[in-house]
Amino acid sequence: MPTSWFKIALGNFFIAALLGLTLRFAFIREIPFFKFKNILHAHSHVAMLGWLYLGLFGLLFVYFVSDTTIRQKSYTRLFWLTQFSVLGMLFSFPFQGYGPVAIGFSTLHIFCTYAFTRMIWGDLRGDVRFSARLLRTSLFFMVLSTFGVWAMGPLMASGFRHSIWYHLAVQFFLHFQFNGWFIIAMLALFFRWIEQQQVVLPLPRLKWFYRLLVSSTVLTFALAVAWAEPHPPVFAANSIGVGLQFAMLGVLYLMLFPWWPQLISKLNRVNYILWQITWISFCIKVLVQTAIALPFVAQMAYTIRNYIIGFIHLMMLGILSFFILGFQYGQSSSLSKNQSWGLIALGSGIIGSETLLFLQGTLFWAGWGFMPGYYLLLFGASALIPIGVGLLLVKSGPKVLA
Repeated sequence: MPTSWFKIALGNFFIAALLGLTLRFAFIREIPFFKFKNILHAHSHVAMLGWLYLGLFGLLFVYFVSDTTIRQKSYTRLFWLTQFSVLGMLFSFPFQGYGPVAIGFSTLHIFCTYAFTRMIWGDLRGDVRFSARLLRTSLFFMVLSTFGVWAMGPLMASGFRHSIWYHLAVQFFLHFQFNGWFIIAMLALFFRWIEQQQVVLPLPRLKWFYRLLVSSTVLTFALAVAWAEPHPPVFAANSIGVGLQFAMLGVLYLMLFPWWPQLISKLNRVNYILWQITWISFCIKVLVQTAIALPFVAQMAYTIRNYIIGFIHLMMLGILSFFILGFQYGQSSSLSKNQSWGLIALGSGIIGSETLLFLQGTLFWAGWGFMPGYYLLLFGASALIPIGVGLLLVKSGPKVLA
């Protein structure tokens, strides 16, 4: 993506990481005038909408818009308007939480996503490749996810702020943002790269992959419903969904396996390592969700907070962040020392914090309590994340060309 866009998105990542580190520190020392939920809202919104969304925005523009020179002015204006909404959320959430100003900037961001959908959908006109189909699907899920946001206002105004329905509205947004928009947009970029390598995948398997992907995305929303309505039919729907998702992973593997040596030969060392981490994280995500088909595992998954936080970070950091960084830095023949150490620190921080979160969650499940120095260890591992991103910001990398 254009270097200036990447710097802005990476800067948002750095701010979100610092806010996350502040949240970790709040468990070690009391911070005066600190409102945990407000900082948490700022952290999550900047990470999702400032880093992941704008990172995908830039890559999708480069790889799916054919007339980038002609269209860059329109997309640049939308990019900066979207960034303005992110800054508005950054400076309003810490002080008022879900107040009028923060809601206003959040609404502006939603309208920016609608404008992006309309623009890139038009630029996809006539593109019948599989990657374009995936992108259209991801955009559909992005728009669909916002219905959950629109439902929150009326529910709050009607006094249902702490009701099951409000929880489901929030989970509807998050589920279709992550599993629908973000993950499928990532897959669209990956398949577009495959198409650029002149690899022709078998059409029957592509069709099966698509059907399994979409159906599993819809059905796995049942896990969020199970939190409020733990009935057998709800668990059954989730079990079917995760089973289909596991089958989707198998189809993807079988489809790519014959071409794997050729595809790997097209990757440089940085691209290969970062996408290997992405692939491993994606497999872990699918395997974890498959295990949730068992009711007692499902109950453990949505009642132990460490597992929930760890799983969200697995998608945001292990899958999506490394994928975006792999695309960006994969275009460079070599990295500077700052970039190399930045990626090492970032990777170490993510792996370390994820290990601690899931390990502590397991200890809670086993009834063994806290590990010694848990919060201090988690803070130390998490501190490597903003350090790593800060080093990447020193020299954020080359412009990515399609």
